[in-house]
Amino acid sequence: GVKSTARKLVLRGVDTPVQPTGFAAYRATVDVEKMKADPDTAWLLEKPSLNVWIGENRHVMSYTIAAGKSFNMVLSHVDTTDISTWKPDGAIDAMRKEFVGWDPRLTKVINMIDSTLKWPLLSGAPLVTWIAPSNKVLLMGDAAHAMVPYMSQGAAMAVEDGAALASVLSLISEPEQVPSALKVFETERMKRSSQMQQASLLNGKLWHFPDGEEQRLRDESMRPEVEGRSFSWSANQWSDPVTQWWAYGYDAEKEAEKSWARVQALAETS
Repeated sequence: GVKSTARKLVLRGVDTPVQPTGFAAYRATVDVEKMKADPDTAWLLEKPSLNVWIGENRHVMSYTIAAGKSFNMVLSHVDTTDISTWKPDGAIDAMRKEFVGWDPRLTKVINMIDSTLKWPLLSGAPLVTWIAPSNKVLLMGDAAHAMVPYMSQGAAMAVEDGAALASVLSLISEPEQVPSALKVFETERMKRSSQMQQASLLNGKLWHFPDGEEQRLRDESMRPEVEGRSFSWSANQWSDPVTQWWAYGYDAEKEAEKSWARVQALAETS
């Protein structure tokens, strides 16, 4: 993961650690029985859904987990303080202060939280390689491409890494082809994960506009989806049809296979 010791080995002794982004997230769960007892919050449990509140430098994401028995919350906010100074004591009060003045229905749910943990939001810098000189160790997942969660694709990228690696290794016919297969994997996955890192940072910028012209234009572009009308594009990258197709329609196995086929075709003609 982000604390990978293998990364330094792969990079020949000079690590490129992940970097703070200036944002952090409180993570917490709420007892759904508390929410059911209040009409202002019970509606959030009526059907499985993802609810997001967005505002200047902050947003809150919520959804049920554990078959509807628990309500999960992620509360993102600006935080440039030293991570080593973070203490569990006082975290709940600090979390609540971040969202004073927000939607009263949201603050009611926040006030139902009994405990929380604050997590730094980190992003990985581009690495020169993911493959050790021996071709026996390689990086994937957060060790290779940590990203902020504003597209909720960090874990998905790790799964795609595994699928792509398995796919390309299944195509080789002899051990001598392993280095070439790993290079194909690296090239394809570096491109894909880097694009997702950028998309995640972009969506964070879009969600965190202060009140003003940019915020009004964003909200206007999102109005059709909020009102349940059809739309062809949205500033909300989670809902924008083209972004959805790019993010969720990608086939990691197929793309790895296509990349391997291109490399083999070039080898045969050279």
